Amino acid sequence: MRRKRPLKELNFNPIKSKRKFLENYELSDRAAQMGDEMLRKNGFTPIPFGEDRRNERVWEESKDKPDRKILKDDREIALVDWKGKNKDYWMINERAYNGYLEWSSKLKLSVYVAIWSFQSNRGKFVKLPTGKVTRKTEWDRNAVVVFDLKRMKAWKDLPAELNIL
Repeated sequence: MRRKRPLKELNFNPIKSKRKFLENYELSDRAAQMGDEMLRKNGFTPIPFGEDRRNERVWEESKDKPDRKILKDDREIALVDWKGKNKDYWMINERAYNGYLEWSSKLKLSVYVAIWSFQSNRGKFVKLPTGKVTRKTEWDRNAVVVFDLKRMKAWKDLPAELNIL
């Protein structure tokens, strides 16, 4: 039987409002819906990985997990994290980036981050680890990893990439 990781109460006041925080999740939910549909149409089965705690004032004492495990013919082949952004800004939280690398190593699965921009109505994806990234601190004090556009591929090409696995 697996032990649950302890949860810690958040005892600080975030800079980002709850509305703004949840708005970001709504964009990612929309991106995930589009991405899951694209994968299903191409013979893959996306299954949830981890728990959604966005409405709780707690956090799991561990590293971030990608959104989905991807199955092909009932075999786990990869992990995918879907992100939705308001702008063409191809980045993720640094804590998530590091957590995804750990899950990749632990499960011996490739991890892909797929980002959909609602500004340009296009998406891109990258396989982790990716060579060149830029680390920055955002306005809300979050440390982020910005991906090199030269290493990213078109969203629509993700199924072809997964078929190679």
